[in-house]
Amino acid sequence: MHIAPTLLEWQRQFLDALYDADALGPHATILGNGLAPDARLRIYRHSSEAIHAGALRITYHAVLALVGEDYFDQTVRGYRRAHPSPSGNLQVFGARLAQYLETLPELHSLAYLPDVARLEWLRQESALAADGASTAHAPAMGSWGADESSRVGLHPSIRLLASTHPVLTIWRYATQPTAGQLVLDGEGEHVVLWRQEGEIAMAVVDPASFTYIVSLAHGDSLGMACAAAQACDPGFDPATCLASLFRQELIVTLFPSDDSSQEAAPCR
Repeated sequence: MHIAPTLLEWQRQFLDALYDADALGPHATILGNGLAPDARLRIYRHSSEAIHAGALRITYHAVLALVGEDYFDQTVRGYRRAHPSPSGNLQVFGARLAQYLETLPELHSLAYLPDVARLEWLRQESALAADGASTAHAPAMGSWGADESSRVGLHPSIRLLASTHPVLTIWRYATQPTAGQLVLDGEGEHVVLWRQEGEIAMAVVDPASFTYIVSLAHGDSLGMACAAAQACDPGFDPATCLASLFRQELIVTLFPSDDSSQEAAPCR
C-alpha cells in the first residue's frame, strides 16, 4: 500500500532541494505549468542562494573585497549547505562564517581571513546590541575608584577581539583601499568595538588594557581586573584606562561593593 508523504515530509524535501542541487525534491507535488519540476526548483534554489549571498555581502564586505566576488559567492553556497539558516531572520545567518572559512584548505595561505570575518561579525553584533543609557559620570569616580571590590557595567555594544593578525589594519585596508601596498609586520592586534552615535567605532589597545576591559566585561571587580592586566604589564595604569572608558561613555553603571567578604586583589 502506497502512503503519500505528509506535508512536513514534503516541506523537508523542498528545503533540502533549496540547499542541495543533488537532493531529491518533492517533484510529485510540483505543478509544471510549462516548466519541469527540476527547473522550478532551480529557480527557487538560485533565488535563495542570491538572497543569502546578498545578506552576507552586507555583513562581510571586507572578506568580499579580500577574496573577490566569484570566490565569495562560491563560499556562501558551501556555507549555506553546511550551516542552513535557522530562521527567516538573516541577521543571524552569518554567525559561523569565520569557523567555516577555517575549514577551507585553499584559504590556508590567507590565515588572517577568519579573524577578519570575526571582526565583521562583531561589528554586526555591536550594531544590533541594546542601548545602554549611562548613569555613571567620571566625576563620581573619586572615592569610589579607591574601592577595588567595586564593579562597573559596560555599554551593551562593546565587543572584543584578540587576534594574532593585524586584523583591524587589514580590515581598514580592504574597506578603504589606498594606492600603496599593505605591508604586515606579523604583529597581532587587540581590538575594542563599540557603537557611537549610530556608527561602529573600533580601536586597537595594548594587551594589558584589553585584558582589563575583558575582565570588567566579565563582571570582575576593579581589583581583580587590575591584577589580571598587571600580570600582562606590571606598569599598567588602571586610572588611565578607566578615564578612557568614561570619556567614550562606555561605563554605563557603577556598582560599589556591598559585600565586605569579597576578596579583591591589591592593585598598585
